[in-house]
Amino acid sequence: MLWEGLKLMGVGMTAVMIFLMLLIACIEWVKYFNRNFTALELQTQKSHRKSRDSPTKNEASPAVPVEVFAAAINAFEADNKSS
Repeated sequence: MLWEGLKLMGVGMTAVMIFLMLLIACIEWVKYFNRNFTALELQTQKSHRKSRDSPTKNEASPAVPVEVFAAAINAFEADNKSS
């Protein structure tokens, strides 16, 4: 009975080791096929980080300043009150 238990343990541990080795091989295989994508992704992240950290020279300014809108609203309200 002890001998059957040891055989079962050996078969079970061998199956686990084979499974883990296949899992590691699959992970390495995926890493190998994704190496170009990973390098491209790192390069893209670095360029985004550089562009985000650098000051923007062409900030979008409104076509019409806020003061012009305020003056137009005041003129409109004054015109409506006098009418």
